[in-house]
Amino acid sequence: MKVNLTHTDTFAIYSLPNEEHHFLVRSSKKQVIPFESLSPDESAFVFHPFTETDHSPALAILPEQILMNPVFTFCSEHTGNPVSLSESSYVPLVEQFVDEIQQGGFHKIISSRIIEKFAQPDNLYPLFMKLKEQYPLAFVYLVNIPDVGCWMGATPEILLTIDENDIGETVALAGTQPLLDLSDWGKKEITEQAMVEQYMANILIKRKKNFRKYGPYNARAGQVVHLKTRFTFPVNSGWKEVAMDIHPSPAVCGLPKESAREFIIRTEPHDREYYCGFLGPVNWNGRTDLFVNLRCMQVFSDKFALYVGGGITFDSIPEKELDETRWKSRTLSDIIETVCQPTQHVIG
Repeated sequence: MKVNLTHTDTFAIYSLPNEEHHFLVRSSKKQVIPFESLSPDESAFVFHPFTETDHSPALAILPEQILMNPVFTFCSEHTGNPVSLSESSYVPLVEQFVDEIQQGGFHKIISSRIIEKFAQPDNLYPLFMKLKEQYPLAFVYLVNIPDVGCWMGATPEILLTIDENDIGETVALAGTQPLLDLSDWGKKEITEQAMVEQYMANILIKRKKNFRKYGPYNARAGQVVHLKTRFTFPVNSGWKEVAMDIHPSPAVCGLPKESAREFIIRTEPHDREYYCGFLGPVNWNGRTDLFVNLRCMQVFSDKFALYVGGGITFDSIPEKELDETRWKSRTLSDIIETVCQPTQHVIG
């Protein structure tokens, strides 16, 4: 089926990991409700930011139409000027984060930057399908909400999934190295992963969940590899409470969580908006599938704004953290170059 989508349409298109099919969830503007208004058993597509603001509200798209495997046409008409951060500016930012940790303020903080990629795609369908082809283990999506924005990505990280038998799964995903460099993990990466793993375990213990842990093990995500640990557990209660306990995890925020989030908001020159938030379908066909919004980009009429970051710990070396953002940006940047023929190279 062919579908023509316009700038005024509200929709989410997504493909679950290891799934052949993709789905279009289409709605009207009036059917987009605040996340907090969503009842625990109501079906919706959730789009939640890193931190809620008037500009980046937490939303739920209620489905009025669901199509499987549509061939669609869509071109973003959103305009804006995100605050991109050059490589020379990113290193001092990381140094500031490291100093704060070494002074005893935090155990870990996540830093991030925006990289602009200039292109004018006349249709995002080929880009979506290329992401789906290249990253079959990721949650691939395209979301457009008028007055909010257009976002696209291929994220490897589960926030929370719940299957038909009410078995939940979440993951600790941290530490990064290039795909071609599978040498032993360093102290910094092992420590970073261990912090996220313990955070997840503590939440499940607090919620009195009888969980099983698998890992850590290597998990590929595009051109990089992470350390990953899986947790499975019976849910036996609403998904919203568990999801909001986890969000934002140390993998995208830091520890202690709330003070790290406040430091990030105060220190980073840009607004993360929906980067490091979470998204996905809830209560559909007996399942809930929520993913952390990583490897993502905001799509404008004339450019893409790629969001990338990394975990900063006591032992972080700023130049290596810069390298990590380069590796991570290749996941989306390579495909943009292949499909969209950018008009300018990456800035930064």
